[in-house]
Amino acid sequence: MRTTKRIVPAFLLIVILSGCWDRNEINDYAFWIGSGTDLAKDGAIQVSAQIAIPSQFLKKKGGEGASGKGNIVISATGKSIVETINKLQEKLPRRIFIGHRRAIFFGENLARRGIKDIVDQYTRNSDTRLRTDIFVVQDGEGKDALEINSPFSQFSAIAAVDQDKFCRIGDVALRDFFLDATSQGIRPVMPVIKLSPQKQNQEKIFLIDSLAVFNKDLKMAGFLGRMETMQSLWVKGILKDKYLTQSLESGRYSLYVSNLKSTIITHINQDKITVEVQLSGKGRLLESQSSADLSKSEILKDINRKLNKKEKEKIEKTIKIVQEKYGQDIFGFGEALHREHPYQWKSLKDNWDRIFPNLRVTVHVDIQIMRVGNLGKRLIQ
Repeated sequence: MRTTKRIVPAFLLIVILSGCWDRNEINDYAFWIGSGTDLAKDGAIQVSAQIAIPSQFLKKKGGEGASGKGNIVISATGKSIVETINKLQEKLPRRIFIGHRRAIFFGENLARRGIKDIVDQYTRNSDTRLRTDIFVVQDGEGKDALEINSPFSQFSAIAAVDQDKFCRIGDVALRDFFLDATSQGIRPVMPVIKLSPQKQNQEKIFLIDSLAVFNKDLKMAGFLGRMETMQSLWVKGILKDKYLTQSLESGRYSLYVSNLKSTIITHINQDKITVEVQLSGKGRLLESQSSADLSKSEILKDINRKLNKKEKEKIEKTIKIVQEKYGQDIFGFGEALHREHPYQWKSLKDNWDRIFPNLRVTVHVDIQIMRVGNLGKRLIQ
């Protein structure tokens, strides 16, 4: 009897600790690495999925199948994101898992029509990572970005995310886009990917050097240029370092500028709103195409002053372009106004898109050249 009393609890423990009856093995999942979202010809939504093929990794590890591709790209069309996902699932022998998705690419045509209805699904699906990077594909479709063969990664989605980190474009993810989209004093932006063919073999590579501007309805208003993008990110306070080349009367100078900072100050005087942007940074001279002797403090100070003046003019021009061409406050001037004048902001927030294009903005730039290298004059005059 005592033996039976000991055996029964032991047997029950074995049954309980033996595992879960409803577990899903890793082989049951299809890992979704990247998404391409486009506008179909009939106005519907086309979603493309970059799905990992684990067997190709095993082959490469064993020295076989070196030419095999580590992913497939499948597409489906529907009236909603959920409908297209269900159709994609019908094409796969494994359960779709979105938790490992690294990037979402929006085609330009869809971005211009608007993505408000589309991003709703991303906010409701608990498997969606808010750190997922997002891009607009200029002059192309999101599917085009998924089909690129990158020499650096089995997945073009991962290659794009890694490249974005080194392009100083802000590394915008779903979380950042949603924060700006739900704020009344700033409008969201998104990194832009261009697909550029190489001259030797006509294979396409990524080019990430600009931003797409969106309005409050999440319709893309247009693209910024490369220099306009960098200057806008500096004003927003996102850019931490940059390379700067400036032509002056004495020659051309190239610097690496770090410790970039931005302070936005707003003023309201008798219902007249003005904005003051204070920008600063520490510069290190990398190249001088000039015969000036930079070891002399008075010469260096003069160059420093002229360089700041030139940069100030360029940034003010960029702000004016954004005001007149797009009319969208991507800098966060409205958010600064909200923080500094919360009571006045209540009467301004609903009309901010009308106020922003006519806003008077002044810029102050203070880049201090700290080092000029080992030589004052260049070695060969």
